[in-house]
Amino acid sequence: MIVACTGYAAYTVALRRRPPVSGFVFFSAMAAVAFVLTLPLVVWEVAAGTILWPDAQGLAILVYVALFPSLLSQIFFMRGVELIGPGRAGLFVNLVPVFGAILAVALLAEPFRLYHAAGLALVLGGIWLAERGRG
Repeated sequence: MIVACTGYAAYTVALRRRPPVSGFVFFSAMAAVAFVLTLPLVVWEVAAGTILWPDAQGLAILVYVALFPSLLSQIFFMRGVELIGPGRAGLFVNLVPVFGAILAVALLAEPFRLYHAAGLALVLGGIWLAERGRG
């Protein structure tokens, strides 16, 4: 997680210097590179006979994940970095587990527990403290 957070922080700061193209074009280029980099792993799985192809439900989930959490959220995040800068935008990445907990309660009928409330309070409190001094 520390490596992933460090990588995402570096990505957020690097967005300041992204090429002067739309967010959609920039994201598409990154997605194309990621696709090419994963092809050897797909070939390896096919050759090993361990590949699992998705059924209709799996394809529907794949389309949802490709459109909303992957494409739209990144385009909105890039726009947020443009508007408020990487330092401030990076704070709001901390809302990801909050939204995850809210969606788990709303969509998966997970019971809302005290640790959800504590996590929500800590994340929102941390963002409030960090943003409090900004004018």
